[in-house]
Amino acid sequence: MKTQHLSPPAEREDRHNRQVSCHGYARKDGLLDIEGELIDTKAYDFPSSTHGIITSGTPVHHMQVRITIDFEMVIQHAEAVTVNGPYAICPKGAENIIGLIGLKIGPGWKRKVQAAIGGPKGCTHITELMGPMATTAFQTLYGEKARQKRDALGADQNQQLKTPLPSLTNSCIAYAQQNDE
Repeated sequence: MKTQHLSPPAEREDRHNRQVSCHGYARKDGLLDIEGELIDTKAYDFPSSTHGIITSGTPVHHMQVRITIDFEMVIQHAEAVTVNGPYAICPKGAENIIGLIGLKIGPGWKRKVQAAIGGPKGCTHITELMGPMATTAFQTLYGEKARQKRDALGADQNQQLKTPLPSLTNSCIAYAQQNDE
């Protein structure tokens, strides 16, 4: 397979960088932890009414979130912290993360998150982070189920098992339902 790359960009200067990282973990107690982190930096110095001069590369936003889910994708525990925020009130926006406890990741997820922790009672960046964390939860859960199935069957860890996921049908080109015409 040939490696693809974007075309060369026009002449430009760096202004903003957003890093989003998510990790999924299988816990010893049978639950799964999903951790997400969002960091925004600017490529220039700028003044802040609450922090003085923010220097290039210093995080303007830095949020960390951990949710614990069961194998039904129901959130059992949730915690968040605002390491850096542009305003003194920002860390308070992480406190309502417990509103996610009991919610099931699945259809309507973004709407559920917005209702539970979004808007004036929460943090926009933590709310946004819930999208990539949900897809990380799916990847972690399905990978863990496949690993457990291989272990139960005594299958080689390099062997790929057929795991039918009807919920993925037509979700993208790789899972497009084949037309026999």
